[in-house]
Amino acid sequence: MKKTLLAILSAALAVTALADDNITWLSKTHDFGAFDEDTKSKTAYFRFVNTTEEPVLIVSATATCGCTTPRYSKDPVAPGDTSTITVSYDPTGRPGRFEKQIYVRTSASYDRTRLLIKGTVIGSPATVAGRYPVDMGSLKLTNGAAMLGRVHHGRQKLHYIDGYNASQYTITPTITQMPDYITAEVNPKDVPPGEMCSIDFTYNGKGDDLWGIVTDSVMIAPTAGAEASALPIVAIFEEDFSALTPEQLKNAPSAQYAADRIILEPVPENSTRHVSGKVAVKNNGTDPLVIRRAYTTDPGIKVSVGKDTVKKGKSADIKVEFDPSVQPTGIINYRITVITNDPVNPTQAIRVVGERK
Repeated sequence: MKKTLLAILSAALAVTALADDNITWLSKTHDFGAFDEDTKSKTAYFRFVNTTEEPVLIVSATATCGCTTPRYSKDPVAPGDTSTITVSYDPTGRPGRFEKQIYVRTSASYDRTRLLIKGTVIGSPATVAGRYPVDMGSLKLTNGAAMLGRVHHGRQKLHYIDGYNASQYTITPTITQMPDYITAEVNPKDVPPGEMCSIDFTYNGKGDDLWGIVTDSVMIAPTAGAEASALPIVAIFEEDFSALTPEQLKNAPSAQYAADRIILEPVPENSTRHVSGKVAVKNNGTDPLVIRRAYTTDPGIKVSVGKDTVKKGKSADIKVEFDPSVQPTGIINYRITVITNDPVNPTQAIRVVGERK
């Protein structure tokens, strides 16, 4: 085998030395257009004419991806004759637009010739469901929520969700009912069949009154007039203390909590009477302590604050109220979160515990 390859290469080099002109390609690009993944392999044929005065060999043809397979004859091509390079593309598990390059070297030139195949694979239901599990009609998404993560007030925050057009026609996704602090757009606006898009969410700096975990939603439709679906938006809004000077940090407020839990009095199992509790927070700093928000995501607990601004050396009460109808029996174990402008400890978790007897 090695001797055969050496013989072919030697012949190629010998012919190269005799070749004066390059070969002529009839086409160097093939567009498959849009086709279903289930059609399996697609094949393109690239032909060239030997316009030299000597026989020409195809020395090599290599692709840039394992999904693309070039095949060719190793026989010399006589002057005036035509040869073909067959290129097969396997779309399995590869939905969306593609462009693949094939590099061909012949004995007619030292330079490589670049061939190109391209097209759009419309994914099979199984492939699309695996990569884009969120179903919004003809528009499929990679994620069922826009999780912005931690967002600092005054700083821009970006988040992206990939989408895919699983239909046979071009769609123009629309986004409506956006909260004031979010802008969103689809890129590209028009998504051809089988092609991908990106839904870009940007925190625009508004919503200064938002603190801690905030959940909202937008409505997304695959095209105008189509049925829209809700996409949740979740963010954790935080204050940015990085710009504070040493003097500001020295005089900053300091939140000291009397305890890390509120213990409720025992609640009889047959009682519907609401039970209350509280914990004090004291400002041990110099500047006023601002209680940005006190909240819980647990049902059955209501949270309120005695006052939201606490002067130096003063205290405020964080109050909770438990609704027994939400939990008829068992151990009471909830959590509330308090957010302040204390740069050292801006977020404090406090347990609410008790028992139904």
